[in-house]
This record gives sequence, C-alpha cells and structure tokens, in this order.
Amino acid sequence: MRILRWLDQWHWVWIALAAPFLLFPSVGRSFALLIVPGVWIVGLLARRTPLRRTPLNPAILLLAVMVLVSLYATYDFAQSFAKITGMVLAFGVFFATARKARRPGGWWGAAILFGALSVGMAGFALLTVQWSAKIPVIGSLISRVTPRLLGLQGAAATGVSANELAGVLVWGIPVLTMLSVALFARRGAVNEMLGARKTILALFASISAAIALLAILVLTQSRGGYLGLLVAFAAILFFVASWRWRAVMIVAGIVVLIAAIFFLRAGALAPSAESASALSAESVINTWEGRVEVWSRAMYGIEDFAFTGMGMNTFRRVVHVLYPLFLIGPDSDIAHAHNEFLQAGLDLGVPGLIAFASLYFGAALMLGATWTRARATMPDSFVVRAVVLGLGAGLLAHWVYGMTDAVTLGAKPGFMFWLLLGLVAGLYDQAQSGRLQKWYDWFGAPDARVAAPFSSPESLDD
Repeated sequence: MRILRWLDQWHWVWIALAAPFLLFPSVGRSFALLIVPGVWIVGLLARRTPLRRTPLNPAILLLAVMVLVSLYATYDFAQSFAKITGMVLAFGVFFATARKARRPGGWWGAAILFGALSVGMAGFALLTVQWSAKIPVIGSLISRVTPRLLGLQGAAATGVSANELAGVLVWGIPVLTMLSVALFARRGAVNEMLGARKTILALFASISAAIALLAILVLTQSRGGYLGLLVAFAAILFFVASWRWRAVMIVAGIVVLIAAIFFLRAGALAPSAESASALSAESVINTWEGRVEVWSRAMYGIEDFAFTGMGMNTFRRVVHVLYPLFLIGPDSDIAHAHNEFLQAGLDLGVPGLIAFASLYFGAALMLGATWTRARATMPDSFVVRAVVLGLGAGLLAHWVYGMTDAVTLGAKPGFMFWLLLGLVAGLYDQAQSGRLQKWYDWFGAPDARVAAPFSSPESLDD
C-alpha cells in the first residue's frame, strides 16, 4: 500500500512523462496509451480518488465513448491515431489538474504551470510558425521571418499554422492579465507572504508574459483571435462596469453588429468568387466565401455520419472524395472545418458535438457558482472574482475564435484547453468545500472584516 500511495502521490509526474509520447505518437510508443489509465488504476488501488467528481464528467465520458465509436467509422486508423492519443492525454491532464487544483496551493501551482506553458509554447512557435501577410502593415514587418524548425512531427512542411497559435494564445492572455491585475491590486498581501523581492518578480513575470503573448497574437494576424480577445475583454469590462455603462456597452455592441452585417452584405469583407478563384488555396480558405464553402461541406459530413462521426482527423481527406469543393482544389490540405463545433461533429458525430458544447456550458455554470459563492461568503473576494473573470474570458475568447477556426480535439496544443478546464473545476471544488477561505487569508484586504463562516470543508484526503 505504501508503494501505491507513493506512486499515486506523483500522479501528475507520470502524466507529464507520458505527454511527449502521446503528443508525438508512433507504433513503438503505443505503450504510452496505458500510462494514463494506469495512473487512475494505481490511484484507486491506493484508495484515493484519481477521477474527481466534476460537472464536466458526463460530457467527458460521452466524449471518451465517441472516440471509441469513431474508430468504427474511420477509413484509416493511422490517420486518426495521433488525435486519439491526444484525447487520452487530454483526459489525463484534466483529471490530474482538477485533483491538484482542489486545494489553493495546488491551484496556484497549476496556474503557474499554465502560464509557463503558454509562454513556452508561444516562444517555441516563433521558431516553427509560417507567418502570413493578411494585414499589409504587420505582414511587411515579418516578411523576412521564416520558421527555423520545420521537422516537427505532425506539422505541415511549411511550419505550424499561425491561426492555430492564435487559438492557443487567446486561452492564456485573459488568464495572465487578470492574474496580474489581482496580484497588483493585492500586492500588499502578496508582499507579506512572499517578500518584496519575490512580489516584484511575480508581478514582472505575469505582466511580461501577458504582454509577450499579446504581441505574438498581433503577429499571427488571426482575425478570429483578435475578435475573440476583443469580445473577452469587453465581457470583463461588462461585468465590472456599473449598470449605466453596461447599457452603453450593449447599445454600442448592437451598433457594431449592425454595421458588420451591412459590411458583409455589401461584400466589403468577402471577395467575390471570381476574385477568390485567382487566389491560392490557403488564401481562399481565409476569405468569407471560402469559409462558407468549407462549412457547408462539414454540415454535409455531419448529416452523413451523424451517429459515429467520420473518424478523427479524416475530414481533410474525405472532403475531397465525398464533398468536392469549387473554390479549393483537390490537392489542398484542409486541416479542419474552420469551426471547432462542426469539427467535433465531423470527428465524433452529433453526440460528440453535444459533449464538446457541454464542456463550455458546464464550465460557465461552475464559474458562475464560484463567483456567487465567493461574494456570499467572503468579505473580500476580489482575487477570486478576478481569477473567475480571467478563466471565463479565456474560454470565451477561444469560443469566439472557434467559430471561424479551430484547435481540434486531440490536437497537440489542445491539452491547454483541458488544463484550463481543470483550473475551473479545481476552483469550483474549493468553492463547494469551503477551501476558498484560504484565498481570503492570503489576499484579503487589510481593512476587510472577519471572514463570514464557511461550510465545513470536505476531507482533504485524496
């Protein structure tokens, strides 16, 4: 039993060691698929709870079932294999994060890991991304920048997609921004815990990370990423603004929406079919008409494979065989449906689409419950509410981005989504068990009254 408990104590280490094998799978590395369920089995034998109860568990179970069902439909297991191993890693990351983040110290450790991975992936991407020139001013600045590393397994020969990088960045920027705001606003309390030097270092690191990610997002020229981040920060302002300013923001949003509809109807943002035909396949996909054509083929695919999906990562090949496109040639590699929800339906059928959408819905409910609980039970809940806004804004930014682009289920950077969901689940667990009291002890304003009584915490045993 001692050996089992020792092994279980380091469950997150075993997940981390399995990650490279699951991100870059091969036949010889297939054993890595057993590590994640093996970690769970060890936890159960050690009389712990490796699979924490969260509101997302039913959706995750349905996703797991549909991944297995999709194997029946895929025309080539090798084509789907990398996405399947990515999903196994995703489930492992979520439950490991939810388990560690159920305690305040573990949550902050996972949050620091999330920020470090965001910065690390962005920095590594600078060596692998193939920059485009969608926006003339920015395109001219990076026209001489070419990827230094092109041999990354699973990446296109021309480098990693800048749009996919943008999808990863919009997860991290709001979270790091609101963490910076929280630390700055309560720097006095942080200073008492860490000391002046470490407090300054923490603030510098978080602010610098947020600025660096924002700068790289600008370089990606991803319009979906720009829009997603704009909507996310507008949502944050909406939550913190007074009712009068909220009304102003609603009116302004309606005006912007009407103006956008008129621009689209006038064709100002959508090249005609004649002009689009003269562009390259990649450029055509980036036009409104190109997106609409890909979306229409994706909906045909969902209709034909509604219950099983066509198999993970197969749309890029099947679309040219069953649903030929007019604006895009048959030799073009359409990596995905340029909509995360349509892609989930293509990969895993309508049940998988429902499960994927439920992840967002469940996360929103958990964040709302945490916000309400913190305000009701804590004299000073500023830091908790700032964190909730950051997590929610990160999910919202990517949701908006996912309407016109995708970081597909099982994709290499997709584990960041599940790490973010794990942070949400861990914070929700703390709110339900009463462990948020520790946040007040750490970050409460000096003039706040004695904390209101919490419900009795659950057992701290795993």
